[in-house]
Amino acid sequence: MASDLFEKFRFSQSLNNPDHRSEDTENEESSGSNILDVSKYNVSQNAMFSPASEEKSQLGQITIPPILLSADNANAPKMDEQTFKKFRDFIYEQCGISFTENKKYLLEGRIAKRLEAHNLSTFEEYFELLSNSASAREELPSLFEVVTINETYFFRNPPQFEALEQVILPEIIATKQAQASKKVRIWSAASSSGEEAYTISMLILERIKPQFPGFTFEIIGSDINTTVLEKARSGVFKEYSVRNMPEYYLNKYFTRDGDKYILLPEVQSQVKFMWINLYDTPTMRTMIGFDVIFCCNVLIYFDTVAKQQVVADLYDALNKGGYLFIGYSESLHGVSKAFKLVHFPKTIAYKKE
Repeated sequence: MASDLFEKFRFSQSLNNPDHRSEDTENEESSGSNILDVSKYNVSQNAMFSPASEEKSQLGQITIPPILLSADNANAPKMDEQTFKKFRDFIYEQCGISFTENKKYLLEGRIAKRLEAHNLSTFEEYFELLSNSASAREELPSLFEVVTINETYFFRNPPQFEALEQVILPEIIATKQAQASKKVRIWSAASSSGEEAYTISMLILERIKPQFPGFTFEIIGSDINTTVLEKARSGVFKEYSVRNMPEYYLNKYFTRDGDKYILLPEVQSQVKFMWINLYDTPTMRTMIGFDVIFCCNVLIYFDTVAKQQVVADLYDALNKGGYLFIGYSESLHGVSKAFKLVHFPKTIAYKKE
């Protein structure tokens, strides 16, 4: 039944590429930046068929600080080259996100919101705040929030979920049965507001548990953005998140309250959300024993060195025989040779042998 639902869902859309993006989005992602252009501020993403970038949290409408609303923008704070390099290096050191020189104006627009929040006049003042260890601990989550794009929705990449349901989980479960193990662990890294992790939970409830009733499933969703993690834990979503949801799953696993779609407790109970910085190797080394990891549309924000570090840590987090999924437009070419590339219909995965 699930396969039929997937097929009906896939061909019901006129744009059936699971990672279809607008031209602006493709240009932005190909540049390696995870910053939204200030010219897009105050534009609801509900107006777009597909999101601007992944993974992964939906920011919806973004408000421009009043200082940026002047007619000629003459009073807006400016970031000189030296200050840009300070912020670029600081952000890279903290979370591995890489900004190129041609994205300075985007970084200006994003960080300007934090200037207003602290009633500061210059970027230099804000950097001084970040340089203070005590204030930095409190401010870093907010900085991460403004410099990351977090975008996702339910059933974003059906071929990956088909491979998970039809091949990967049955294979992993068969191996565990031979080992007398009854627990499967799945990690949705950079899970944003939780749509990916909850999609996996619904598929397990619908298709896997009935076949393997003796097994338990643990799904971990993680993100660097505390705001979207709070949303994920709430289990409450708007129409944007469920717009591509197969009707069967929408009717069975959600209740409706006005414009809100509320997940049933049985879906939420299989998922635990936590704050994780993928670039923090000591923390990543605590993430072990996973059978499947989804880390989609995240590596595009890292340079090669950061990618190699993150992927190496993800490899270590997997059990032998475990699988890694990355984004449709991403590749481990030049990043890691540790995995075996496995082909599935319309998608690929990386296996730890």
